Amino acid sequence: MIRSVEIERADRTMLVVAAVVALAIGVVAAAASPLIPLGAIATVLAIGLVWRRPIVGVYLFVAVVALLPFGVIPIPLAGTQLTFVDSIMIATFSAMLARWVFTSDRLPRDPTSIALIAFVLVAIAAFVGGSGIGSITPELVRRTGKLLASLLFFLIARDLLNTTDRLAGMTRALILAGAVQGAIGAGLMALSPLSQLTLLTRLEVIGYPSDNVLRYVPGPNATYTDQLRAIGTSVDPNVFAGTLMLALVLIVVQWASPRPVLRKSVLCLLALPTAAGVLLSLSRASWAGLAIGLGFIGVLRYRRILVLGVIGAVCLLATPVAQSFIVRFVGGFSTADPATAFRVGEYTNALTLLGRYPLLGIGFGESPDIDVTAGVSSVYLLVAEQTGLLGLGVYVFALGAAWVIGLRGLRQMRDLRLQGIRAAFLAALTAALVTGLLDQYFANQTFPHAVALFWLYAAVLVSASRLAGEPTCSEQPPPATDRG
Repeated sequence: MIRSVEIERADRTMLVVAAVVALAIGVVAAAASPLIPLGAIATVLAIGLVWRRPIVGVYLFVAVVALLPFGVIPIPLAGTQLTFVDSIMIATFSAMLARWVFTSDRLPRDPTSIALIAFVLVAIAAFVGGSGIGSITPELVRRTGKLLASLLFFLIARDLLNTTDRLAGMTRALILAGAVQGAIGAGLMALSPLSQLTLLTRLEVIGYPSDNVLRYVPGPNATYTDQLRAIGTSVDPNVFAGTLMLALVLIVVQWASPRPVLRKSVLCLLALPTAAGVLLSLSRASWAGLAIGLGFIGVLRYRRILVLGVIGAVCLLATPVAQSFIVRFVGGFSTADPATAFRVGEYTNALTLLGRYPLLGIGFGESPDIDVTAGVSSVYLLVAEQTGLLGLGVYVFALGAAWVIGLRGLRQMRDLRLQGIRAAFLAALTAALVTGLLDQYFANQTFPHAVALFWLYAAVLVSASRLAGEPTCSEQPPPATDRG
């Protein structure tokens, strides 16, 4: 075979380029860490895959939240480092923005989507207004931008989850992710505190904290007890519990559904590590949300959930170990509990700030008044504190719209599979709304992955409800609607 000169020259060029790239990777790996070139290659491959199929970005997000939600790519960019969640969000948002701009695809126009866009505009106004009463740093701009992007993740998921098959696949992914996350947390709790500390501090290489790693139950007079709380790889035990709570609600409601997305035996197995993680986190807000969310859907649709709840309550009352959980839960209703007393103080501060800055709040920075601190363990008071009554009104409307859309016509659905998915996410959203009364991670800029996860659940609920309202719920959509 006689090869042309052009092909030989092209081959030589490619060989030279490959050699240069290989040499560069080797030099970086030897001079710094093998994680840097490995992370760069993995990031490029992931971004390319997400640009080709944006739905992959949603699945990657779910996987990262379960495994390493605070993981950082060990490559500095402009003086900062992107987290794994950041890179996935950037890739997914850029892919979808390109489709909305350059194709016939359009932004979702349901009430929740419109209200969220309106809330983001109010939040930006509050952020700008806050610059007049406090300092704005590049870090604050970055954190606020991540928070708003996490809210708008609803639009991405709402547009991509456009078929029953995709909704079922996302439900399975969230259930499996919750079980894995719970298994990690429960597995760590089976080890000694020293072993847990050793393992978790090794994550420092990808941006995890190396101090104050283990979390203990607060004691009197600003002390801590020796009662350890499960955190998995979520850093904060309440965030760990909240994400697991959502997954556990899905598992239980799917178990009660006539046509679950997974076999009921598999659901029972996956429930074990998920429930263990929720219990070992000692998060009372998540326990309350779990009970009310499941109780609500049990009364509304699946009575067997109520039977399961009675059995669980009997087990709690009969088991000495389980009774300690009851003692902790009941103790949360007394101001003698250090955490409860701290929350009461936060609520008072939030109401004081809201009284002083009622329209647009104080923005997303520190409190402008030295006699009152910012930050409060409640989603709704936190939103009001940062964006005022105007922002709170729009935010609550967005939540209410998603909840009402999910509730309306649920009992009359004929598609039992889609009904089970819709009921599961309605229960999960209800649980999250209750938890939001007592904690703030579903709206806190410190935990953007938890914010995005919450709105992913809301997006699945709205999408399932919209599909249920169509004349037919085809498993295979027409080509024009396949936007993943």
